Amino acid sequence: MAQSKSNFNIQELFGKPTEEVDEILKEKERHVMRIQIPKKDGTMRKVLAPDKYLKFIQKSLYWKLFRRYRPSDAAHGFVSKRGIVSNAEQHVRSKSMGKIDIKSFFDTVSVDHLKNCLFGNKNVCRYCKHYERMMDGGCHPSIYKNKNEKFDYRCEEIKAVYIPHYCQETGYQSLFQRVIDACTYNGFTAQGFPTSPVIANIVMRGFDQTMIEFCNQHHVVYTRYADDLTFSSKRLTKEKLKALIQKKAYRLLWAYGFKPNYKKTVWKGESGRMKTCGVVINEKLSVQRSNVLLFRAKVHHAAVKEAETTSLAKIRQLKGYASFMMSIDKKRGEMYMNILNEFEKKKFGKE
Repeated sequence: MAQSKSNFNIQELFGKPTEEVDEILKEKERHVMRIQIPKKDGTMRKVLAPDKYLKFIQKSLYWKLFRRYRPSDAAHGFVSKRGIVSNAEQHVRSKSMGKIDIKSFFDTVSVDHLKNCLFGNKNVCRYCKHYERMMDGGCHPSIYKNKNEKFDYRCEEIKAVYIPHYCQETGYQSLFQRVIDACTYNGFTAQGFPTSPVIANIVMRGFDQTMIEFCNQHHVVYTRYADDLTFSSKRLTKEKLKALIQKKAYRLLWAYGFKPNYKKTVWKGESGRMKTCGVVINEKLSVQRSNVLLFRAKVHHAAVKEAETTSLAKIRQLKGYASFMMSIDKKRGEMYMNILNEFEKKKFGKE
């Protein structure tokens, strides 16, 4: 076996020595805890929570590699200075709107998706010792440029990922193999890994751009919050918007390796309540009245009726929703936040 080598400084990117990284990835099963969280429909959401050792190297990759990727203009989930409110603002006072949900989103972002993100991307290749050669056109790490050519004189990372036993036989230390292993579980990204949201946005960038261009041609607004796709028009009726968008979006999702969740596809006209990610958008941004009443009851139970048994975790959970409400209806949100703050101070001595 040849002496170990790599085109990248693996320790710099992972924040730990290569041997320690390999030990964590080899025993990855021991570094992951399975958590089930109840969903609104009564089913359970399965989340994989990495322990502090695996999370450390995942966060290091996030800050040093993936954070440099620029999300599409349509992406509002897990993007700095964007969120549920900015997503909803794009669709206020529309004549019609539609929502399409991606089925098992994070569990469908695969190793193959991740490979396509890594190969030939300047945000990653800038760490390679051959980066200048790549910029001059002397190195072609993109898999799309290499799929019909021999591996003999191309990027070693491609050889490491696609040629069986290449690393064992040559001693090459592959960065991409380790990145893929650190960010996936059983071949897919996992809900609960800190790298999964940004990888999903990277994978969906091509989809987003295609949909933006198509929608702009037809005066339709498109945004995406994680796996929730929202379309709206100030000109088209509900029926015309659906006829224009649904088949196009479905086919494009399939092309990118995803499946639409047919049961969650919804098309609405201005005569009905139009909302996206829990925010009503008919005339202005607002919280659905039934949700406000339910939240008011929860606050009353927590701070009055069941005050003796209310936990600090419960209060913080309610404050999270109050904060969300403040971003849409500041006066009402602040009212509930003040109630919760006073109760927390009184019972737990928190300032």
